[in-house]
Amino acid sequence: MTAHVSFSRLEQVQLVVGRTIQAVLLGEFIAGLLTANWWLAFVTAQAIVASVLPAILARNTRLNAPAGFQLTVILFIFATIFLGEVHQYYERFWWWDMMLHASSGLILGWVAFLFLFTLFDYQRVNMPPILLSCFAVAFAMATGTLWEIFEFIVDKTMGMEMQRGGLSDASGLEDTMSDHIVNALGASIAVAIAYWRVTRQRGRHWVKAAASEFLDEQYRPSVPKDAD
Repeated sequence: MTAHVSFSRLEQVQLVVGRTIQAVLLGEFIAGLLTANWWLAFVTAQAIVASVLPAILARNTRLNAPAGFQLTVILFIFATIFLGEVHQYYERFWWWDMMLHASSGLILGWVAFLFLFTLFDYQRVNMPPILLSCFAVAFAMATGTLWEIFEFIVDKTMGMEMQRGGLSDASGLEDTMSDHIVNALGASIAVAIAYWRVTRQRGRHWVKAAASEFLDEQYRPSVPKDAD
């Protein structure tokens, strides 16, 4: 018997928007196959796979992927791969790449802090918030590094220009380092906010409540009702 899952109105809107974007990506992927535009098919296939990863991981673990988080991932993938690569937003808007890397830093830093907070809280390990914050920033930067490695591999194997070098830097090194710096700044801002909240008693309850949303319901810890 399949369990009935109820969604709030906001979650329903988030799911509809997310599914609509995925349908657009699927349509572009099919168009790429029919027209033998293998680059378009490859790029959109990347976006589709990346957009469903959170739900797949949550389904096979004790984790949960809230509708809002899934929509955030889908929107980010859509803006990065589809708008950025297919519709050339990276060339049309000079700030597009910086905005996305700053956003990814914010998202990764925040989510990493919540996951680590949940992990240590669940294991009853008293981890100092400052050390937790350092690990969260490190995780965000490591993930950004993996993305840069992915861009390098794609450029070398498929002749693309994901690592964009300007006229003064054909190697793309300036672009790569700028991405790392912006990603680190974004992660630091998100983690600083989380650190400030978790070091306050009521703020700690709020962080705990936010973190518990990423756990399956049967594993969620109890959170005081007055958490703000």
